[in-house]
Amino acid sequence: MIDLAEWNLTVPVPMPVAQVQTAELNSSAFRSLYLTRGEGGSLVFWVPVTGTPQPFSSYPATELRETRPDGSAYAWKYREADALLQAEAAVQQVPSRPEVIISQIEDQTAIPAAPQALLQLVYRVESPATGNGQVAQGQLIARLRESPSDSPKDVILLEHLPLNSRFSYDIKLTRSGVLTIRAHGAGSRNGDLGLQLDNAWSNHHLYFKAGARLRDGEGPATEGGRVLFYRLISMHQPNNR
Repeated sequence: MIDLAEWNLTVPVPMPVAQVQTAELNSSAFRSLYLTRGEGGSLVFWVPVTGTPQPFSSYPATELRETRPDGSAYAWKYREADALLQAEAAVQQVPSRPEVIISQIEDQTAIPAAPQALLQLVYRVESPATGNGQVAQGQLIARLRESPSDSPKDVILLEHLPLNSRFSYDIKLTRSGVLTIRAHGAGSRNGDLGLQLDNAWSNHHLYFKAGARLRDGEGPATEGGRVLFYRLISMHQPNNR
């Protein structure tokens, strides 16, 4: 059972109900078309291309965002603690612009301007399914900015990763500013990435997000992104939430 005690949920519907607070998310009465429990307590995120775009964005998302235990928004500076996000997931559906963002380290510092991500973990289909029984093959990509002033660049972690196949990943940002990502799945490549971030990030307030975010806002209501999470854990050492 994935623990949601320190997360809230953004759903692709109009304000003021676009965010489900932590207490409601963890109540027995919570029901949503966009986040459902699967077998073994897993989580299924669904976001249609017709969903309401999120603030400062042209596209919809169904995403968890870190909170404190009392439900208030939580953001951290990397020098305060080692931050770790561990997950195991499978991407089940992508839209016609065939990528889904499944995890992020987002930068709160830019608000009220448009928030910018330090890191986005992206599943992108590289070759679609064919009529002879072959399934769609995808890539797992780290889209990152080494400095707050940089434009995002893509680093491929896994290739030939079939749609609906299970994969795992760890994202760690240490107090010294070292970002490491380790991904394992059916695809090729070793899935490891490590780099020293620019010191300019040290004053930025960051937070983890996980779920399904699109870069597509056109098409029928049946088109969208669907992501199944078998495991999702965020940790901070020392824990200063």
